[in-house]
Amino acid sequence: MWLHAEARLTLPNTPATEVVLAALHGTRCSVDVSADFASVAWRKLLQNALVGLMVLAGRRAGMYSRVDIAALSLAYLKECLAVEGADGATLSDEVAQDIVDGFRRSAPDLGTSILADRQAGRLLEWDCRNGVVQRRAQHHDIPTPVPNTR
Repeated sequence: MWLHAEARLTLPNTPATEVVLAALHGTRCSVDVSADFASVAWRKLLQNALVGLMVLAGRRAGMYSRVDIAALSLAYLKECLAVEGADGATLSDEVAQDIVDGFRRSAPDLGTSILADRQAGRLLEWDCRNGVVQRRAQHHDIPTPVPNTR
């Protein structure tokens, strides 16, 4: 596994966070504390949900350079943003385009752990990366037809 960025952890602003801050003090892992942790967590969930398209296609990040895949990705993330907003997070509408653009700029051979699991025939963490969005959408009575995995 390759980490393509600095080791960083974002935690909610709670008393328990102090324990983690103390444990990671002086290590190579930076820790950020967020008063709006729900939005931070949803942004990461949107990135993870989007790589689900790589799993469905069996392809690496180069697929996002295709105009049709970029459009599908944007439509999917806009659905996810509707759910995110109903769930109380506060991400801007530009987040969807930012995430798609980030994947379009990434190395074409970039893979993810869930793609590696699919290629190796292992169980996938699909439910906690994509299924959760669909369940939260159902809870808020928001349609999520792109991509409908059920």
